[in-house]
Amino acid sequence: MSLQVNKESGSIYDPVFLKILEDIPGGVTIKTDRFPTTTKEIKKGALLNADATTAGLYNVIKTVKVTADGVSDATVVQVEPTDHLFKAGEFIFLWGATASTITRVSTAAIAVTEALGSAVVVDGAVLYETAAAATATALYDTDAVLRDTIKVRDDEGTLLDNIFAGAVVRGTVDESELPYFVTDQSKTDLTARVRFA
Repeated sequence: MSLQVNKESGSIYDPVFLKILEDIPGGVTIKTDRFPTTTKEIKKGALLNADATTAGLYNVIKTVKVTADGVSDATVVQVEPTDHLFKAGEFIFLWGATASTITRVSTAAIAVTEALGSAVVVDGAVLYETAAAATATALYDTDAVLRDTIKVRDDEGTLLDNIFAGAVVRGTVDESELPYFVTDQSKTDLTARVRFA
C-alpha cells in the first residue's frame, strides 16, 4: 500500500489575464455616470483612463466593432458586442474620417447624425469615443486594465455611485478574451507595460 500526495500551488487568474506583474496599490474608483440604463456591470479586462482632474478616479474607455460594411448614405452602423457601452449624445469615430454624434443605440446598431459619406465603415473596424463630432482624437488615453468585473447598478436598476475596483498596470492579457475591443492607439498607450497576446 502506498500513499500518494498531490500538491497544487500558485495563483490562478481569469483567462483575461495571462500574467499580472503590477496593479495599482489600493485600487481605483471607477466613474459610473457614463453608462446606458441597460448596463448592469463592467467586465474585467475593460480598459481604463486615469481622470485628468480627479486623482484616483478612472473612466472606462468605450469601443465597438463594426460587423457589416456601411454605404455612403447610411446613418446606421452595425456593431458588436450587444452589451457595448455607448449611448445617445456621445461622439463616435467613423472609420476614415472624423467623429459623428450618436442619435440612437441598440444591441446591434448605432445611429449617427450624418450620412457616412466618405467615412464608409468597414466590417471589422474598431470605433471609439471622441471628445467632439469634429475630431478623430480619442476622448481618453489608456492607462490601466480593469482587474475584476464590477456591478454598476443594484438589483432594482439604480445606478451605484463610483465603484472601487482593482486595476492592472503591468502584465499580459489574452486579447481574444477581452470584453471590449482594443484600438491600436490603446495598445500604443500601454506599450512596455501591458502585452496583448
